[in-house]
Amino acid sequence: MRRRWIVLAALCALLGVLMRYVYTAVRFTGFLCLCAAPVALLWGFLDARRERRWAKIARYVLALLLAAGFGLFAVLEVQVIAGGRTDDETPVEAVVILGAGVNGTRPSLSLQVRLEAALLYIADRPDIPIVVSGARGGGESISEAVCMADWLVDHGVDPGRVHLEEQARSTAENVRYARAVLSDLGIDSGAPVAVVTADYHLYRASLYWDDAGFVPVAAHMPSRFLPLTVNYYIREAFGVAHLLVLE
Repeated sequence: MRRRWIVLAALCALLGVLMRYVYTAVRFTGFLCLCAAPVALLWGFLDARRERRWAKIARYVLALLLAAGFGLFAVLEVQVIAGGRTDDETPVEAVVILGAGVNGTRPSLSLQVRLEAALLYIADRPDIPIVVSGARGGGESISEAVCMADWLVDHGVDPGRVHLEEQARSTAENVRYARAVLSDLGIDSGAPVAVVTADYHLYRASLYWDDAGFVPVAAHMPSRFLPLTVNYYIREAFGVAHLLVLE
């Protein structure tokens, strides 16, 4: 086997371990690096035997599979990136904020940027109701919904406008249960509703929403967290693929 493939595999494995177990914020990208290591070794093994017919066929099949995988990833990633925008023009009847992690009783960075985006969005929309959606997860002292409601009230939002949904533990449940709350508020299923979530998450959320009433409001991570943002965008393409294939 040629040395360059061994070096490449070792580099992928090293990066994977560092991302998975040291800089864990990008652990999904680390997982992909760990997966790339044996692929590099396999390609090197086949490359060293490229004069043999079976090795040529195996390399061709492996190249096709990799090309198909990268092509699918590119298509999905374009959709994820294109979906990460805010629609400020469409009038809405309500705002839904999708939950993210809570550190004890305080919003995580991901949840913080969603709340800040929501606060900016509702600044000139003082009367519409706000639904905050998210259950209590592991390591969280309160539910994501309660954390969001407390933060909004602390930042001047009328508590009478804020409606809690504390059951959702996934994006699908966020959408399902939040829409049930909207229905209880007398808002029709097809009515335009602003959905606030991370920019990379909006496209998948729109697929779960599944009607023309979805109005995107993007929460952008600060630029100093670019590696984290890239990791989330990469991960999201796989999340969309999982939704399209298995759900």
